[in-house]
Amino acid sequence: MTYENLSEWSGFSIRSLEEKFHNLLDLEPPLNLLPQPLTEEVYLLIDGLWFGKRFCLMLYRRSKDKLLLRVSFMAKEYGSLIAKDLIALRSDGHRFTGAVSDGGTGVKKAIVKVFGHIPHQICMAHLHRQAVNALGVHPKDLNVRRLKELADWVWNIESKEALRWWKDQYHQWYLDNWSYLNEYRRDEKGHWWYIHKGVRKAARTLVYLADYSFEFLDHPLMPKTTNEIEATFGVMSTKQGIHKGLKRERIEGFLKWFVYFYNRNILSQRKNKKA
Repeated sequence: MTYENLSEWSGFSIRSLEEKFHNLLDLEPPLNLLPQPLTEEVYLLIDGLWFGKRFCLMLYRRSKDKLLLRVSFMAKEYGSLIAKDLIALRSDGHRFTGAVSDGGTGVKKAIVKVFGHIPHQICMAHLHRQAVNALGVHPKDLNVRRLKELADWVWNIESKEALRWWKDQYHQWYLDNWSYLNEYRRDEKGHWWYIHKGVRKAARTLVYLADYSFEFLDHPLMPKTTNEIEATFGVMSTKQGIHKGLKRERIEGFLKWFVYFYNRNILSQRKNKKA
């Protein structure tokens, strides 16, 4: 609702409403007491939502559970800051069988530091998107089209045998196209660069994907991706977009209060269902 609508509904002036909301955003919301999961296997989902270049909102959630365990704001996805969040989760009594995140080195280091070497699935959707974006939607060269087919095929891998077959296919493609990947140009000053940078990037990404995005083969309940968080990110982006004029500090306050009411609404719905 706009301030104009709220003013007509409540009888307060727009200036008075603005002051009340700004005072609220400067306060920390109350803590929601979140119940512990009933299942033995619990997987932590970690993902970041960037608000332009200003800051990143890190979100922590259990798989198959809409409750948000924690949100944190940082200028970059620093491993030290993520580790502090994970330590806070551990202190609150949360334990995890494994974790799913994007491929950021900060997240990987933080998980190892706090939870040791628990299974860590790198989000397949993130890496697949990186590879496909580097290749383009409709590659012209036949060999690049074949690499895109291999990239898309990763979604069909549901066994270690299929993964071995895929790795063999990729290895053969790499051998056949080694010269293509290493083609370069040199200018008059002696500077040189690779011609097929996008294909090289996609090839590196697929190697990383094959090594780190198939933990779920050993843990059937582990998600392949962090896509469960995307719907929440979509709602947050929409809400924040309505209030683009807010300063960064107040945007952070706004999102913290959003998370508070979001969790409270879920807990209320669960309570009503039990009743």
